[in-house]
Amino acid sequence: MVSDTHAFTVVAVISVVTIALRVAPFFVLGKLSQSGYMRYIGEKMPTGVMVLLVAYTIKDLDVSVYPYGLPTLVSLCVAAVMYWKTDNSLLSIGGGVALYMTLVNVVV
Repeated sequence: MVSDTHAFTVVAVISVVTIALRVAPFFVLGKLSQSGYMRYIGEKMPTGVMVLLVAYTIKDLDVSVYPYGLPTLVSLCVAAVMYWKTDNSLLSIGGGVALYMTLVNVVV
């Protein structure tokens, strides 16, 4: 049986660590904002996120059974075109997901 003191200590330590991890970026933000590497990451990250989402989405796609992966492939193409035209990752991801959900739940 766990004592009340032990349970309180565990909760207190977890709370302190969680708060410290959430506050730490604000203390190092000044140093990181001047870093050229962090600026580069900030510019390239949306494209990297899109590549990872595409790879994860199509890794188990089975194109040999109905609907032959068409909702996924159409949504990926639309999201890619939206990102290419608008350069807005949030808009393109949201548009692709909305189209996919519409195709899967309404059309197919």
